[in-house]
Amino acid sequence: MVREFQSVIGKETRRQAVEKWGGKPDVLVARVGSGSNALGLFHEFMEDEEVRLIGVKGGGFGLDSGRHSAALARGEVGVYHGAVSYLLQDEEGQILARHTFYCC
Repeated sequence: MVREFQSVIGKETRRQAVEKWGGKPDVLVARVGSGSNALGLFHEFMEDEEVRLIGVKGGGFGLDSGRHSAALARGEVGVYHGAVSYLLQDEEGQILARHTFYCC
């Protein structure tokens, strides 16, 4: 459902790329978090092997600080909204706050 609702992002990206550059982009970069923006962008280009898809995650204050958003690098397997995923969570499985540092 989320993919379908957010699919306008990828469809519009494809349309504008063809209009402005005459073809598909070489690379797409999207912020991943809850996944909706990245999913909406990437899904439109999943079958296009020549389009490189890159997801980025906020490093916060560094992986060793405990104040980051790197669930894939430092998270543990857990369940969130009924789906198994890597999560930043405490000993009781409660989701921890994420930290993303934005500058400038």
